[in-house]
Amino acid sequence: MGDANLRGRLEAHLSRERCARTLQELLRVPSPQTVLLEEEPALRGFIETAVEPRLRHSLKGGCIHYDAMGNLIAELGEASSPSLMLICHAMNQPPNTMPDPYSGTVVDGKPFGFDGEVVRGRGASEQKGTMAAMLHALEAVSDADIQLAGRLVFVCLVSGETGKIDAIRNVVETEGVRADIAIVYGNFLKLQLGNRGRIDLRVTVEGKACHSSRPSEGCNAVTGAQEVLKRLADEYPKNRTHPTLGTASLTVNGLRSFPDSTHTVQDRCEISLDRRLLPGEDPDLAIAEIERIVMPVNEMADPVSSRSWEVSVSRGAYMYPSLVTDESPVVRAVAKACKTMLGNVPEAFYAQSAFDQGYLNRMGISTMNFGPGEQSFAHTDDDIASVDRVFAASRVYACLIADYLNP
Repeated sequence: MGDANLRGRLEAHLSRERCARTLQELLRVPSPQTVLLEEEPALRGFIETAVEPRLRHSLKGGCIHYDAMGNLIAELGEASSPSLMLICHAMNQPPNTMPDPYSGTVVDGKPFGFDGEVVRGRGASEQKGTMAAMLHALEAVSDADIQLAGRLVFVCLVSGETGKIDAIRNVVETEGVRADIAIVYGNFLKLQLGNRGRIDLRVTVEGKACHSSRPSEGCNAVTGAQEVLKRLADEYPKNRTHPTLGTASLTVNGLRSFPDSTHTVQDRCEISLDRRLLPGEDPDLAIAEIERIVMPVNEMADPVSSRSWEVSVSRGAYMYPSLVTDESPVVRAVAKACKTMLGNVPEAFYAQSAFDQGYLNRMGISTMNFGPGEQSFAHTDDDIASVDRVFAASRVYACLIADYLNP
């Protein structure tokens, strides 16, 4: 089927109004990040009520099931190749101070810098804009009765805001789901080719509490934390850079001390660190480097009391770095779909934040980010998505599905 014929066949079943309505309906079902993280029941409820019914219409004859974490996995087709995975995320930022976070209202986009309309709602600028575009694309391909020769996989994960790979890893490694190429949420309808990874660390300094009028009777954890921070500032290498992704930065993004009481020498101080990873860097080696710098403070003496501090380093969530080229299979496929449906190949860019794409590329699944996201509005009280951009993404996704899986 020629590009023009494919475009015409899909356009007959793609609707800007239906796409916008899908986004509104998704936004009106809350799926916030809570202290329960991926175990928050509202996430599974959102997937079951707002996502699964649409898939049952679009993926007739497909298999839809859930893994132990509550991730939805829908598969259509038996062939191992060509295969395409579309990845969505249910979890959004909590409402915070955003008024009417689940209204899904359509408003004029001019105050936000858009010529057309935008839809307001928590998650619009990130997860749910992409989700609406993918779901409408699946609907259009199904309604156009395009027979797929390969295998289509649609995944809706219970993650989205945790900064962890647990959900996608469970799908790939425990459930054995694979694909030749995969698409993850992106921004600006541009081709996102890479990003740094990240590992969260916590350095804990422990001492002994006492009344601050008698500091010699305790061991001040804050003083020990000062020594840790000084060593990190002096000894952490500052010359590691990547030509497109930036530096392997180390940022202190949290500092807490305990007990929370007045006139008390603190017996514990926790330092949170954000260590960005460049392509080729291993999270385990990044942790070992931090340990080498800070662990000499362990058993050093508080200069006031001569008591020794105890220092430990613990690892938190991490994301792998990601980097693909113009010649990567997924980039070529998305670029072709953009050319067919939008008339041009978007410019490429490199992002700052890490997501599931790094893990998937590491597992041998050629993955990139492409979508209608608006990162400048994410996590703000003006959480919006451009109707035109969401619809444009839907057109590209539909062409990608039909063309890549029907060669």
